[in-house]
Amino acid sequence: MSPAGSRLANTALVLTSLAVSYLAASFFLFRIALPHLPLNLRPHFPDLAEVFAQTSKAGSVPREYIALLGDSYAEGQGDGLLDAAGDRAKALHSAHVLQRLTGRDVISLGTGGAGSAQAMVRMPARILNGGCFLYPRLDPPRRMLVYFYEGNDLDENGYVVNVLAQSAPPTRENLARHIAERYGVPPAFRCFTDLAETGFKMAWFLATNAESFETLRKPSSHNSVLVNGTPQPAPALQKPPVELDPRAVEASLAVFDVSLEWLARNFSAAITVVYLPSPAAIYRHVGTSVDVYWRWPLNDVQGVSVGDIYAASQRTCEQIRKLTLAQRARFIDMRPALRAAAAATVIHGPRDWNHFNDAGYRVLGETLARTLDDGASTACRDWD
Repeated sequence: MSPAGSRLANTALVLTSLAVSYLAASFFLFRIALPHLPLNLRPHFPDLAEVFAQTSKAGSVPREYIALLGDSYAEGQGDGLLDAAGDRAKALHSAHVLQRLTGRDVISLGTGGAGSAQAMVRMPARILNGGCFLYPRLDPPRRMLVYFYEGNDLDENGYVVNVLAQSAPPTRENLARHIAERYGVPPAFRCFTDLAETGFKMAWFLATNAESFETLRKPSSHNSVLVNGTPQPAPALQKPPVELDPRAVEASLAVFDVSLEWLARNFSAAITVVYLPSPAAIYRHVGTSVDVYWRWPLNDVQGVSVGDIYAASQRTCEQIRKLTLAQRARFIDMRPALRAAAAATVIHGPRDWNHFNDAGYRVLGETLARTLDDGASTACRDWD
């Protein structure tokens, strides 16, 4: 063999050895070692691996399970996660409450900042349709609970509309095609990239010491909410989409509609859309206006009329309910239960007022557990 041929053969042998070693290490980590690894490593795992590492199920592989879809509320962000230093095994959120009360396995596909396309198309496609030989087989869920958060989901949907508008009119047909092509296709090479992704996440965390959860908080010298008849100070709060003009709302609602349609078409699970109000729409307020985050990301604070906040919450709830029922899915308005709880105790913060604390997640999980097997939808019931 010529020197050039010898070098080529040696290079091929080295590359083959590296590839085999990489795949063997991936298989060992994600198929064998995953359930036994220290819990504080789990936030660094890729999304599919993280599902098998979640603790709201009887074993590593969920059986006959409920899947939570949505943004950071479905993920369980809040003071509980902050207190657990990002370790979901120590944090209490609605998945754990549901599992404890129903005895059924529960997994979360939630991810912070997800809009409807990410929550109902991308994450199910990546995790439920994106199987890989590195992991045990993940059967489809029996039920799906889709958390729609009025605080920013329509804003997030607007980004999808704006991206499409750069190349085509954002009609419903074009949105459906865009979302299916861009969000509905599982990753092609995840079996070969998940180990590298895990290593990168760990290295980045060590280099930056960056936390993996949201801790946004803007102070307010004005906000005061009524809890058990007593004024309680509150920071600037997230709100329903008060400022969106009707055309922007219509386009963002279309993203929700086609995403829910994609989900129902691709999965046979019973689907329930759970309407979650923003903090500004949950509490009674001492004043007539509330300091709220005006735009997403949360970088602008303005005062908004309490009446406008409640009206926008009711209007958005009715819009989401109408679209949900048209897709033959079930709808639950969580505002009555959460408002009743917030009248007696603070269910957000005290550090992260953008998400529920343990009390808030307990109310959410308990309410869903009580009505899980009830096929009836609820109305959008405003304040009494």
